[in-house]
Amino acid sequence: MSLFLQNVTLVELAPASVRPGCAIRCQDGIIVAAGPDLVPAEGDEVVDLGGQVVLPGLVVGHHHLYSALARGMPFPADGPTDFHDTLKKIWWRLDSALDAETVYCSGLAGGLDAVRCGITSIVDHHASPSWVEGSLDALGWALGEVGLRGLLCYEVSDRDGPEVARAGLEENRRFQAAHADHPLLRGMIGAHASFTIGDKTLDGLAALCADSGAGVHIHLLEDGVDRTISVAEYGTDPVTRLDRRGLLTPNALLSHGVRVTEPELERLKDAGVFLAHNARSNMNNRVGAAPVGRMGDRLVLGTDGLDGDILAEARTALFRGREHEPPVDGGRFVSMLTGAGRLLTEYFGVQIGTLGIGAAADLTILDYQAPTPMTADNLVGHVGFGWGAHLVRSVVVAGRFVYRDRQFTKIDVVAAAERTRAAATALWRKL
Repeated sequence: MSLFLQNVTLVELAPASVRPGCAIRCQDGIIVAAGPDLVPAEGDEVVDLGGQVVLPGLVVGHHHLYSALARGMPFPADGPTDFHDTLKKIWWRLDSALDAETVYCSGLAGGLDAVRCGITSIVDHHASPSWVEGSLDALGWALGEVGLRGLLCYEVSDRDGPEVARAGLEENRRFQAAHADHPLLRGMIGAHASFTIGDKTLDGLAALCADSGAGVHIHLLEDGVDRTISVAEYGTDPVTRLDRRGLLTPNALLSHGVRVTEPELERLKDAGVFLAHNARSNMNNRVGAAPVGRMGDRLVLGTDGLDGDILAEARTALFRGREHEPPVDGGRFVSMLTGAGRLLTEYFGVQIGTLGIGAAADLTILDYQAPTPMTADNLVGHVGFGWGAHLVRSVVVAGRFVYRDRQFTKIDVVAAAERTRAAATALWRKL
């Protein structure tokens, strides 16, 4: 299958480039040509985009699709008083109530939301302790219905007992092995956070990572409770616990890092791990501001389950970064939009997050008629002060339109919304 998009403005985010008057050709899910003066080949599907912006597909670098059915959910009468209380009274109650239907519908609702925001791939961190085996397949099936690429894992924790922890380890092992060659799905090894994982389970996670070659995807020092309980229960801080077991690897993803110390940051940067920044979630949970300006260059942007709008996340991160002392350069957050593509490249074996020849044909298309000149030098200003989900016109994943002229191509969105609303109603009743 070949797709030829002509009359486009090609935009790369890192390093920045803006090339109007171009075309891009995709064949069998790969970019085979991009630039000016291209002509379509025989058999190409030719689409004239009238100058629309084509950029590498946007990625949510840390998501919790299981929270998609929580939008508008009634708040508990005895509202939480701090971050740990929020986990116990809201999120751990919610994930424990999920079953086969609500896991699938969470993936469906979250996937549809993400595509509308221009997303081509999701890095997800899942938990459903009452229904573990097969849960990642349900999420993968939902993303496939929408047409998205996914890097999935199950959140292993001891908080629901040793049997559930073992089931989580097995679900990670099974899914990662079963999808090692899948065109649009891959697996990481998931873990909740150090303070809910005992030494025996953490050893099991380390062994699974070593055996599978996959990296760990874990929350790290999102709040001070992670350090306090880890030190009290297991004798040392979360970074040291991971480091001693060889879990700080270049294909590992550690999310948040709000409370990391300077020496810990240096250890993480030396290890080459990916760090996920989730500015809006940190603000919502009142856990503090991550030291994003000192976190190195292997940073990704995540939404932490709030929604699929990574452009809103980038804008919020940019503005919050201006409050740091010294202020964080805005270009850092634009380049972070490509960070999750580098992570996906580690797992899919094909370049993601670039418009280079041979890269995956994952494209986000914006109907952006720039009101001022747009160049590589001022791209930060356009991304930070002009771009948003309202501009998303089409989305291409592996060379195929999954969202074209603001219409889904693979799924009946009205029927899907009816199903997800019914699932949410049942879930809320259960809660």
